[in-house]
Amino acid sequence: MVTARSGVPDVGALRALGGMRGVVEHGPTGGWETTAGHGVVLSAPHEVDHVRDGAEKRAERGTGRLAFALARAVGAAGIRTHGPQAGDPNWDTGHPYTARLARLSPDAPVVDLHMMRDRGVEVCVGLGPVPDLADGLWQPLVEEAVAAGLRTAVNWPFPARKRTVTAALQRAGRRAVQVELTWDCYDPTHPSMPLAYLALLRAVQRIAAAEHGPR
Repeated sequence: MVTARSGVPDVGALRALGGMRGVVEHGPTGGWETTAGHGVVLSAPHEVDHVRDGAEKRAERGTGRLAFALARAVGAAGIRTHGPQAGDPNWDTGHPYTARLARLSPDAPVVDLHMMRDRGVEVCVGLGPVPDLADGLWQPLVEEAVAAGLRTAVNWPFPARKRTVTAALQRAGRRAVQVELTWDCYDPTHPSMPLAYLALLRAVQRIAAAEHGPR
């Protein structure tokens, strides 16, 4: 765990953890990086430019850094897209990225990270099409975000239904939840960034602790 002398986690050091390269792997529609761990899986399927129904979509830069920062800080597993992509893991049915994610720390819950424009909230937690499989995941995320002073919504504007990574995992019986953060939450020059990083860190720590405790 990266901690400053004050006992408060060092956000700069946390971000540095996320900037370290993972293991690069290649699939038929593009590559990804992984970092090993257990207890929880952090995912960033839009870290690089991707293609949805033939149209290029802009990357959600910074989601991958946050995923790996959180994963490495708590000893969890992580995955993020890497290099050119011919598809969209959060849209394409049966995408290889989702299949690889499912093999990371099998049975561990998944927190899938995304970026959104500001719609009046900084954080949106999407419960997916099977909300019972987000139980125990969304509560720490919402509680810590609210405690940090971040405006937070559940299932609005993105409920993570239909063709998302979260939906695909839930339909296969895997516990998963989607988290959308505004651009400001990824911007190291904006005051929302450390709030978001530390809120998610506390939430993921709680989720990991619950996974390691009695079931």
